[in-house]
Amino acid sequence: MASGGLEAWDSRDLEALLQPGTIDPWTFLTRRTSPNARGHVFGGQLLGNALKAAAMTVPPGRPASALQFMFLQSALPDRPVRLEVSPLQDGKRFVSRHVRGTQEGDAPAQRRVVLDAQATFALSLPGPEHATPSRAGTADPESLPPLETLSKESADAIWRTLGYPLDSTALDLRMADPGQHLGLNGPTPAIRFWLRSRAALPDAPALHAAAFAYLSDWWLNFASVGIHVPALDRDHERLHVASLNHAIWFHRPLRADRWLHFDVQSPRAAAGRGLSVATVHDLDGSLVASATQENLMTPAS
Repeated sequence: MASGGLEAWDSRDLEALLQPGTIDPWTFLTRRTSPNARGHVFGGQLLGNALKAAAMTVPPGRPASALQFMFLQSALPDRPVRLEVSPLQDGKRFVSRHVRGTQEGDAPAQRRVVLDAQATFALSLPGPEHATPSRAGTADPESLPPLETLSKESADAIWRTLGYPLDSTALDLRMADPGQHLGLNGPTPAIRFWLRSRAALPDAPALHAAAFAYLSDWWLNFASVGIHVPALDRDHERLHVASLNHAIWFHRPLRADRWLHFDVQSPRAAAGRGLSVATVHDLDGSLVASATQENLMTPAS
């Protein structure tokens, strides 16, 4: 067992990480933890756990269609997160749930609110269709360089200024445009990459939606901060970067264990916050999801 009654996680099995334990039909408890480089619970785990908990209260045949999520406090990795789900809507076409995540505080009877989210699940309905085409091109993701192979000079600069790790045991990220060098050499606040879970996942739509939520937090906000790394490194400055809010729209069923192309743009960074907007296509070029994230990006104290 890990500390706080949590079970140990092997850093690879997303199914085990994202499946909460059940207290009652509307209350769940995380069982494992995935710390980030700053020693807090990785935001993607919170996204995935919240969506999975909400899905466990929804009738079969209603896949996730949207998630709106607020990170309120850093979640501590030595204690579980209690996920309280409440119904907002149970309609013929749409089911919506509210999820609040809390942890025990340092004082008796004190609880820390770490997340607040709303999730919607919907039937697939007939209607007109259109989609933004993929810019992935014809490159095979398997042939592209993993993120871990970024030059030592660039990797060191990213770590010094942002504290971003380049490796993940659970996820495989390939740079879609290796010449871009993560935006360090260009004027455009954007990044494209392929991403999937390293381990195969069972054929369970709710799990793949939760796993996508997990991986959607991995490097999405680099579009807003990466362009500033050269100037920050030159001036020996470091940013404190943290996720503030996150949204996902699921357009089509997807598999998180197959390659997904993230095309991420940052239209604006100002007032200590940056916005990243992503379109996500599968290997067939189908637009399967869109995601946005606003992140804190202010000088570290």
